[in-house]
Amino acid sequence: MDLFEEAARPPQLGFRLARLEVYNWGTFDGEVWSLAPEGATSLLTGDVGSGKSTLVDAIITLLVPPRRITYNKAADASAKERSLSSYVRGYYAHHSTAEGTSRPEALRDKREYSVILGVFTDENFGRSVTLAQVFWYKSESAATPSRLYVLAEKPLSIAERFSRLGGDMRAFRKRLEADDFIHTYDDYPLYGRDFRKLFGIRQEQALDLFQQTISLKKVDSLTEFVRANMLETPDVEGLLAGLLHQFRDLEAAHASVVRAREQQQLLVPVRETGARYRRLRSERETYERMGEALPAWLARRDIAALAAQAEAAEQQRQTLSGEIAALADERRAAERRLAAVRAGLAQQGGARLAALEGQLAALEEKQEARRAAAARYEESAAVLGLAVPETAAAFAANRAQAQAAAAAAEEELEQAEEELADQQGNLKEVEARLARLDEEIASLAARKSSIPSAFVRLRDALAEDLGLAAAELPFAGELMEVRAEECAWEGALERLLHGFALSLLVPEAHYGEVVGWMEQHRLAVRLVYYRAEDALPLADFSALSEDAACCKLAVRQESPLAGWLTQELARRFRHTCCESLRAFRAEDYALTRAGQVKTGGRRHEKDDRRAIDDRRQYVMGFSNLRKVEALRQEAADQVQECEDLKALLRRCKAQRKKARQCGEAGMRLSAAAAFTAIDTANVARDIQTARAEIAALRAEDDAGQKLRGEEQELLTRLSGLRRAIESRQRTLSRCLLVLEQLQADRAADQAELARTDALALAKAEPLLTAHAADAWGGRTFAHEERQSLQNSYQNWLGARQRETARELETETSRLAAAMEAFNRSFPAQARDLLPRPEAQAEYEALLENLERDGLPQYERRFRALLEENTINQMALFYANLKLRAQEIKERIASINASLKGIDYDAGRYIEISCVHTHVRAVQDFRRALDACMAAAADAPDGCGEQQYAQVAALASRLRADTEEDKRWRREVVDVRNWFDFAAAECWRETGEEYEHFTDSGGKSGGQKEKLAYTILAASIVYNFGLEGSHAGEQSLRFAVIDEAFLKSSDASARFGLKLFQQLDLQLLVVTPLLKIPTIAPFVQHVGFVWQDDVQHRSYLRNISIEEFTAEQEGQR
Repeated sequence: MDLFEEAARPPQLGFRLARLEVYNWGTFDGEVWSLAPEGATSLLTGDVGSGKSTLVDAIITLLVPPRRITYNKAADASAKERSLSSYVRGYYAHHSTAEGTSRPEALRDKREYSVILGVFTDENFGRSVTLAQVFWYKSESAATPSRLYVLAEKPLSIAERFSRLGGDMRAFRKRLEADDFIHTYDDYPLYGRDFRKLFGIRQEQALDLFQQTISLKKVDSLTEFVRANMLETPDVEGLLAGLLHQFRDLEAAHASVVRAREQQQLLVPVRETGARYRRLRSERETYERMGEALPAWLARRDIAALAAQAEAAEQQRQTLSGEIAALADERRAAERRLAAVRAGLAQQGGARLAALEGQLAALEEKQEARRAAAARYEESAAVLGLAVPETAAAFAANRAQAQAAAAAAEEELEQAEEELADQQGNLKEVEARLARLDEEIASLAARKSSIPSAFVRLRDALAEDLGLAAAELPFAGELMEVRAEECAWEGALERLLHGFALSLLVPEAHYGEVVGWMEQHRLAVRLVYYRAEDALPLADFSALSEDAACCKLAVRQESPLAGWLTQELARRFRHTCCESLRAFRAEDYALTRAGQVKTGGRRHEKDDRRAIDDRRQYVMGFSNLRKVEALRQEAADQVQECEDLKALLRRCKAQRKKARQCGEAGMRLSAAAAFTAIDTANVARDIQTARAEIAALRAEDDAGQKLRGEEQELLTRLSGLRRAIESRQRTLSRCLLVLEQLQADRAADQAELARTDALALAKAEPLLTAHAADAWGGRTFAHEERQSLQNSYQNWLGARQRETARELETETSRLAAAMEAFNRSFPAQARDLLPRPEAQAEYEALLENLERDGLPQYERRFRALLEENTINQMALFYANLKLRAQEIKERIASINASLKGIDYDAGRYIEISCVHTHVRAVQDFRRALDACMAAAADAPDGCGEQQYAQVAALASRLRADTEEDKRWRREVVDVRNWFDFAAAECWRETGEEYEHFTDSGGKSGGQKEKLAYTILAASIVYNFGLEGSHAGEQSLRFAVIDEAFLKSSDASARFGLKLFQQLDLQLLVVTPLLKIPTIAPFVQHVGFVWQDDVQHRSYLRNISIEEFTAEQEGQR
């Protein structure tokens, strides 16, 4: 059956207004007034201001949600002109007060109560529903009335059920609820839900349409009207909330990925720079180990060289010893033969010859002794640089010089011994200083402050004994440092605050324990400590000059003692840092860059015992890297000084040895008895004389000639043997001296090896061997060049160390900067990480964990949430929107099918067109959804960043809280806004379009109303559930038109009334006493309203249309 097919079958279908009752409502005062159309189309009429709209507003109050009610809407009344309070109190006029304000006049006070009641009947089902509302003021001070909602599934009346309220509303409510068909409610939602269900109204929106119908005269915009009145408000909040919930999880997962990647980007430079730092530090340490092991390495090579030389010298010694032994045997044989020859000569009477030969032998023995003495004399003289004397005078002169040389040598020996002792003392002092430096460097490397280790050890012992953490007893210098931008003043500020920085800060909670501990221990250092209050506010430096010393310091503000420290700094160190002496002289408290301090305008101090830029003496700061580097450089200088002192000791020992040799040589020369002891020339002449005489005697004896010849040969031979033996003995002595020296040098090398750690030497030896060619410029090791080679190698190592130190300083700064960049960006993760090279392993462990577990896990969770949750949820959300959009198309098609059944004009009907809107926001929203779905269908790119960017751009705006974004969200997710609507008047026969319009603009009043009635009819059909007029369906078939026909033509009025009649709707037409003849054919009942101008009360009369028409004609 067609939607607009007129129902011809009785009884009447649907719920219709049977009776409206009001008590104390507006100007209807003091009694129950009833409008009783009994389900028939009715006319509510009367003069302007008589109270018609008051009754209409009672119907609206019964049906429409309170938040949506606009009273007296047909008259375009102001929202404040009428209200629930004005109806309950019965306002009828306003009067001016003495204060010049307006005060309403009321028929009732706040002790009265009001009731409105409507009975709706459905003849088809034989059912009745009563809707009622009771209003009362809980007290005189109440601004608005309280309300009770009542729903009954039987007819009720005010007189029967609501006339005895009394003062106890709870008791009254219980009396009502004693009947199980009566239900009471405190608020509208449940009340509205229940009566809509009874009336077959599918949505609350239908009641908005009910209210709009009352005053509808034209349709300004078909699109807006269709959206507001013919289409349900889509409920997508649940799906949208689910999508945004999924997106919040996705966003958090993506933030974790981004944060992890940012951490990785910041930590990778730490790892890379750290690798270079470690390599350079390893190189530096390698060079240091090489330098430390160099003397031992050279000693080991020297031992090898000495072994070869000793082996050669030993072989030479053995050879010489063998040769001397052989020559001695040969000499003894020659001597025996000579004795035999001489014995033969003696037997031949050669006594004289024998005596001469004995004398010659004695002379030769004397000659040999003098030659040996002369050789010893010559050796000692050579030590002193003297020539061998040839005369007694020269001998005496040499003795005098030897005595002087011996005295000088003794003095030099004494000086050498003293110098040696001094340098050995210096060496021990330098070695002790180096040990202290190593200890200080080791202590600084284990922490981040610059406080000297002696103070740190004392503080650590104190903390350990008291069971405290060392950090609970900080030194002032650990909590402050010179700001980076004030580095030019660092030296001067360190000098100014040096003593205070070494002060121990003792929190109030530990003060008593610390005092007792100090009293019981000998500290061995001078220590100042302060009783410091914690949790004090930070000092305000704004009142001080920006050049004040304390303003150039950064304080570790997370320390609980930061407040005390800043207040102490502001009090004691407000010295102005002066760039000029003029400014210095003008200030009472001042400081120059050179470290001159002025206090109180009178006391001046300048302590230059240490260089102002000597970083080794600095004690403030959050990092000690630069101090450690300075101390390491000093340690390197001390190592070099040790090596220099060792070289100087070797020279002192050589000088001592030389002085001792010179002294011994001088003593030997001084001890020589006389020149004759070394004079070989006189003895040589005596020998020559004896030989000549012997030769003469032998020449006289032919018989003994042969013996004498043999004797001569033997003597010659013995002389040669003696010389050969002496020569080899001298060579052997030199060889033994060489062996002795080699042994001494070997012992020195072995001592050097013994002083050096074997493991350290084993590690350094391959490196020293590998770099020897570079260090020595291609030279090879030789014992004689050992010192030169050692110096060359040390110079090469020093150059490498300085170059490495420069590179290491650069990399240290880069590493610290990279760590600080990470710490600044991620303070929570870096809470326990110090931006210093010693903490590099912790940073790299963090990066390793991040790359191995953290980032992959974050990325997997992100991809899972993106692909499995968020995109799926968005697809579900989009599919739901598309489904709602399709439902809109289907509903418009259903309405059009019904509209086609009624003639709009002769041979023509109205059709509603539905097209996609061209609103940019909606189009962009749909394109964004399509893009997200398309991206989801593609293979994910890497970690899904492209898909996420598209999803995030859309979801972020859907979630935004600005008013603009909220308006945008309401617009784009409401699928009603995806369409624009228009009306087309079409020819019934051909379906061709006759006229197209999007609103009623440009048309006459009657045409506007005709279009409005038609669209309104379609809306009522949909919203009131009248698509099919089947007897088994529940529906509300009641509408009110208030003053709708004031400006319409009779033809338009008849069209509208006929249209509503065809819809089988009960109509309550509210109009002044106009157009009655036009309306009368469609009306069965009349409610006539009038007002007493004196009492300001309204009255209501129920009559039939026939009676009303007759009375009107009679009055004419």
